Amino acid sequence: MSIKNTLLCFLVSLLAFAQKPLNFAEMLTYEYVQEGQKKEFSVYFDRQTSTWLFTNADSFGATADGLEFVVAYPNGRYLVCGTDDVGQKFCQTFDSPLARKNTPKISGKALGKSRVFGQNNYGWPTLKGQLYQLNAGRMTQEVYAATVPFDCRPLYAYNSLLGIEHYLPVFQQMDYPSYLPKNQLVLFEQSPLNVKLLSISPTEYFINLSEYKRIK
Repeated sequence: MSIKNTLLCFLVSLLAFAQKPLNFAEMLTYEYVQEGQKKEFSVYFDRQTSTWLFTNADSFGATADGLEFVVAYPNGRYLVCGTDDVGQKFCQTFDSPLARKNTPKISGKALGKSRVFGQNNYGWPTLKGQLYQLNAGRMTQEVYAATVPFDCRPLYAYNSLLGIEHYLPVFQQMDYPSYLPKNQLVLFEQSPLNVKLLSISPTEYFINLSEYKRIK
């Protein structure tokens, strides 16, 4: 096979890989309190690649007009995807240095308490969290967190993006990547929202990015 044909085959394979649908096999569901009412918030993730998915229906409460979903990558890249006024599907690229921040250890102290979070329905996993007091200058934040085998920074850093129109309803109190290592999942946040992990459940959610035009 000639060099030209080899290069052509490589480019075709690369294009096919780039257009391969994204598959998210797990879902995190949190409960939070807003204006005295309990609400739920869910996100999808792939623990093998630490890629996250936020959908309008499950993550934004179906209130994000024009937004269909956000794909969040562990390299700090976000694809905010939706449909414009003329029906054109698009994905706008954003970048977050905060999502790439490497914090080697928890910035705070352990308070010596532990608690199990999650619902063991049909063998769903639960997580045992340790209570920490995080120190952010004059501000302190108490959280239960657990060590997990995937990168949590894309979840925490989304709300810090400049230029976005719609924000996630949780994790707004603190820039967690600045105070937690990337493998620390917040299970409970002592805040006005009282964010609490309800479950980690199996699912199958596919996204085909080849249907969306990339814009900057």
